[in-house]
Amino acid sequence: MFANSCTVVLDLVPHCSSSPREEWSGDDDLRPLSDEGMRQAEVLGEVFKEGVDAVYSSPSLRCRQSVAPLAAVAGVPVVVDDRLREAGGFAEPVSWTEGVFAPVGPSLGGAWAAGRVLGALVEIAARHDDGHAVACSHGDAIPATLAYLSAAHDCALPRIVGRGSWYRLRLEHGRLTMTGMRPSGPA
Repeated sequence: MFANSCTVVLDLVPHCSSSPREEWSGDDDLRPLSDEGMRQAEVLGEVFKEGVDAVYSSPSLRCRQSVAPLAAVAGVPVVVDDRLREAGGFAEPVSWTEGVFAPVGPSLGGAWAAGRVLGALVEIAARHDDGHAVACSHGDAIPATLAYLSAAHDCALPRIVGRGSWYRLRLEHGRLTMTGMRPSGPA
């Protein structure tokens, strides 16, 4: 998974508050942040104003909007990575809804989403060894990813944080710690 020699800080940001899904009739990838979400994104830009080497995002507009102020302040582009997409953005294979896998289909979808996010995080960590990167994803993919990392690295799960907050993953020579963070400090 993560290289044992790698030392990196990865901040995993759930997208900020978005327009309600039930009030949106278009492509869900184009659903924007709410006014509150835009304010949360501006605060994130202030909190992360120093020391960010790279910013990654799901292709969803609400994720890109969540980290755009942060990237602007850091002077780096937002790099879109499809693997940071939410679980609902994946086509379910028929084998998950019919046949032997049908009883565990939803769990497989969560595991698949976590695996994709994890693959992105491993590559990001390798690219930014001794650095600090930020990745924005979704509220359904992040918890499954954190649960997997907790089990694989035998570390405590972080406290749950709300929109406008993030999860700090600190990897130092193979040892992972995860902390829920708010703009005011650790959760």
